[in-house]
Amino acid sequence: MRHTLLTAVAKGYLGKADLAGFLSIRFPDLPSLAAGARNELAFRAGADRLPVLTTLNVELTSRCNVACSYCDVNRGLGRPNRDIDPAVVARLLQESPTVRTLLPFQWGEPLLYEPLDEVLRLAHARGVRSYLTTNGTLLTGERFVALSATGLQRLTVSLDGDESTHRARRGYGQAAVLARLAEARKAQQRQGLATRLDVSMVVDETVSDQLDAFRARLEPLCDRVQFIPRMRDAPRRTACREPSRGLMVVLSDGRITTCCADVNGALALGHVADGTPPELYASADWRELRRRHRAGDLPAVCARCGECAVPGVSPRFT
Repeated sequence: MRHTLLTAVAKGYLGKADLAGFLSIRFPDLPSLAAGARNELAFRAGADRLPVLTTLNVELTSRCNVACSYCDVNRGLGRPNRDIDPAVVARLLQESPTVRTLLPFQWGEPLLYEPLDEVLRLAHARGVRSYLTTNGTLLTGERFVALSATGLQRLTVSLDGDESTHRARRGYGQAAVLARLAEARKAQQRQGLATRLDVSMVVDETVSDQLDAFRARLEPLCDRVQFIPRMRDAPRRTACREPSRGLMVVLSDGRITTCCADVNGALALGHVADGTPPELYASADWRELRRRHRAGDLPAVCARCGECAVPGVSPRFT
């Protein structure tokens, strides 16, 4: 019933049929679905105070071992590369009774973060689901087994198109990562691990003809293939759901923001030292951001938040 409802929401309400699988992952039970519905109502009604915090997106590290062409890390990130204190993550989880999802990644490579398993176990002990995205260069079958033992729900490996496209975008070949992914897949199937394996690809107009081939090639190595539209500097003319959909981004330096578009925390929505996550999410700064979106008075970061239009790939922020 839940799957049928989410499929109807994706197709009939959002007009994005391809998001049904994503919604099923994000709302795996009725309490999470009820919280999502409440936040959507808040967005539609223009209510500044109604949204409930459900998800913490914590950047464990802003360090990365590669330099992808479309990523600011190692290409002019406007803040120091650093790791967040695991004690801070533990406190954030403890202070967030309504949070049921942890995304322990943002701009850096989370497998570089030494206390990663500790953080994932903390989330699992609190009944918080965790989902992780990696570039896959540090993944092994053994590492995947260890991550699964922490209670990690889903691991997503980010890849780009065919071999030549991947090398052009990332500066290194894809073959070694595919071998590591295949190793993780074998371990998952051999041991019956509960952690799911996904593959994602950031898409723009230059790779729109590669999607079908990419999906066919990667489907045997994972449980799900997803496509994410590449962000671009373009005018935005509609209000965004991000400030109201229950997600708070915590950068590795402790600053708070609302989504991955704000790579340097320019929106200045607070700092983890300023209060608990629920208090910050209900603060005057967050309410003002929601009000400005509703009024069409978008901050500079939001006003230039565009996405590439690729047939068959739904935009995230519109």
